[in-house]
Amino acid sequence: MTLRAPSKGSAAFDPIGEALRHETAGEMAATLGRLTAVLTGTLASLERARAAAETADPPGRSAALDARLARRHAAACEALWNVMIQRELCGLRRHDAFLREMKVPRSVELFMGPAQTAPALPATTRTGVPSDGATDP
Repeated sequence: MTLRAPSKGSAAFDPIGEALRHETAGEMAATLGRLTAVLTGTLASLERARAAAETADPPGRSAALDARLARRHAAACEALWNVMIQRELCGLRRHDAFLREMKVPRSVELFMGPAQTAPALPATTRTGVPSDGATDP
């Protein structure tokens, strides 16, 4: 449902209300921009952590690398969650093109949500191959 202000010619036109709606829309768009920038950073950080984990020798792979990858994955999941909420608030309901453009890994899309509730990163996504056999973008 979209709220529309009365037209300027009507007796119920409220210039202060219109200015407030305009300011609110601007703040919502600015917040979406800031959250998208955070998402971009967390996705880049996740990609660096994945690359480091994949180049490590499997027998010598440390728990610290696995923990870092899990933290970065959880941060990316939370950042995506925040962006999706803000997109919805801005009236943007279709997310497929956005997710492709941002190159969001499928595991991040599937597990998006608050970081403290994010499940542990499945072992199958550490190599970039989800359990369904499809490759992770």
